[in-house]
Amino acid sequence: MRRYPRGVAKWRAHGFLPELAPTLPLVHWYHEQRNAIEAQWRNADPERFGTEIARFWRVYSRRYLSEMRRQRPLIEWLSALERDFGLTLTLLCACDDHRLCHRSLLADLI
Repeated sequence: MRRYPRGVAKWRAHGFLPELAPTLPLVHWYHEQRNAIEAQWRNADPERFGTEIARFWRVYSRRYLSEMRRQRPLIEWLSALERDFGLTLTLLCACDDHRLCHRSLLADLI
Protein backbone atom coordinates (compact mmCIF):
# COMPACT_ATOMS: atom_id res chain seq x y z
CA MET A 1 0.00 0.00 0.00
CA ARG A 2 1.30 3.42 -0.92
CA ARG A 3 -0.83 5.15 1.70
CA TYR A 4 -1.26 4.12 5.29
CA PRO A 5 -4.60 2.30 5.68
CA ARG A 6 -7.42 4.17 7.32
CA GLY A 7 -8.71 2.65 10.52
CA VAL A 8 -5.43 0.96 11.48
CA ALA A 9 -3.80 2.58 14.50
CA LYS A 10 -0.18 3.47 13.81
CA TRP A 11 0.89 2.08 17.16
CA ARG A 12 -0.37 -1.36 16.09
CA ALA A 13 1.92 -1.54 13.07
CA HIS A 14 5.61 -2.17 13.56
CA GLY A 15 6.44 -1.02 10.09
CA PHE A 16 4.95 0.46 6.97
CA LEU A 17 6.88 0.09 3.72
CA PRO A 18 5.24 1.93 0.82
CA GLU A 19 8.40 1.23 -1.21
CA LEU A 20 7.07 -2.29 -1.78
CA ALA A 21 3.83 -1.07 -3.33
CA PRO A 22 3.54 -0.64 -7.09
CA THR A 23 4.38 2.82 -8.37
CA LEU A 24 1.46 5.16 -9.03
CA PRO A 25 1.82 4.88 -12.83
CA LEU A 26 1.63 1.09 -12.52
CA VAL A 27 -1.39 1.32 -10.20
CA HIS A 28 -3.17 3.57 -12.71
CA TRP A 29 -2.28 1.22 -15.58
CA TYR A 30 -3.53 -1.75 -13.54
CA HIS A 31 -6.95 -0.19 -12.92
CA GLU A 32 -7.37 1.13 -16.48
CA GLN A 33 -6.51 -2.21 -18.05
CA ARG A 34 -8.51 -4.34 -15.63
CA ASN A 35 -11.59 -2.12 -15.91
CA ALA A 36 -11.37 -2.16 -19.70
CA ILE A 37 -11.12 -5.95 -19.79
CA GLU A 38 -14.02 -6.34 -17.37
CA ALA A 39 -16.20 -3.90 -19.30
CA GLN A 40 -15.52 -5.57 -22.63
CA TRP A 41 -15.46 -9.28 -21.79
CA ARG A 42 -16.90 -10.23 -18.39
CA ASN A 43 -20.53 -10.54 -19.49
CA ALA A 44 -20.06 -10.79 -23.25
CA ASP A 45 -17.68 -13.76 -23.32
CA PRO A 46 -16.66 -15.26 -19.96
CA GLU A 47 -14.12 -17.60 -21.56
CA ARG A 48 -12.42 -14.74 -23.38
CA PHE A 49 -12.56 -12.73 -20.16
CA GLY A 50 -10.52 -15.42 -18.39
CA THR A 51 -7.97 -15.43 -21.20
CA GLU A 52 -7.63 -11.65 -21.22
CA ILE A 53 -7.34 -11.42 -17.43
CA ALA A 54 -4.60 -14.09 -17.47
CA ARG A 55 -2.71 -12.17 -20.15
CA PHE A 56 -3.16 -8.92 -18.21
CA TRP A 57 -1.86 -10.54 -15.01
CA ARG A 58 1.27 -11.85 -16.77
CA VAL A 59 2.10 -8.35 -18.05
CA TYR A 60 1.35 -6.72 -14.69
CA SER A 61 3.43 -9.31 -12.84
CA ARG A 62 6.45 -8.67 -15.07
CA ARG A 63 6.13 -4.93 -14.58
CA TYR A 64 5.72 -5.13 -10.81
CA LEU A 65 8.60 -7.59 -10.40
CA SER A 66 10.75 -5.33 -12.53
CA GLU A 67 9.99 -2.46 -10.14
CA MET A 68 10.85 -4.65 -7.16
CA ARG A 69 14.35 -5.35 -8.47
CA ARG A 70 15.30 -1.91 -7.12
CA GLN A 71 13.95 -2.97 -3.70
CA ARG A 72 15.93 -6.22 -3.53
CA PRO A 73 17.96 -5.24 -0.40
CA LEU A 74 14.75 -4.39 1.48
CA ILE A 75 13.06 -7.62 0.39
CA GLU A 76 16.10 -9.66 1.43
CA TRP A 77 16.11 -7.92 4.82
CA LEU A 78 12.42 -8.78 5.36
CA SER A 79 13.07 -12.34 4.29
CA ALA A 80 15.91 -12.59 6.82
CA LEU A 81 13.72 -11.18 9.60
CA GLU A 82 11.06 -13.75 8.85
CA ARG A 83 13.48 -16.65 8.42
CA ASP A 84 16.02 -15.93 11.17
CA PHE A 85 13.84 -14.35 13.85
CA GLY A 86 10.44 -15.88 13.13
CA LEU A 87 8.91 -12.47 12.52
CA THR A 88 5.38 -12.63 11.13
CA LEU A 89 4.84 -10.31 8.18
CA THR A 90 1.38 -9.08 7.27
CA LEU A 91 0.88 -7.69 3.78
CA LEU A 92 -2.00 -5.25 3.38
CA CYS A 93 -3.64 -3.99 0.25
CA ALA A 94 -6.97 -2.64 -0.93
CA CYS A 95 -7.30 -5.01 -3.90
CA ASP A 96 -10.63 -6.79 -4.03
CA ASP A 97 -9.23 -10.03 -5.50
CA HIS A 98 -6.16 -11.49 -3.78
CA ARG A 99 -5.38 -13.57 -6.88
CA LEU A 100 -4.82 -10.39 -8.90
CA CYS A 101 -2.90 -8.42 -6.30
CA HIS A 102 0.75 -7.50 -5.89
CA ARG A 103 0.62 -9.02 -2.40
CA SER A 104 0.83 -12.51 -3.85
CA LEU A 105 3.86 -11.53 -5.93
CA LEU A 106 5.55 -9.82 -2.98
CA ALA A 107 4.87 -12.79 -0.69
CA ASP A 108 6.64 -15.06 -3.20
CA LEU A 109 9.64 -12.70 -3.25
CA ILE A 110 9.90 -12.64 0.54
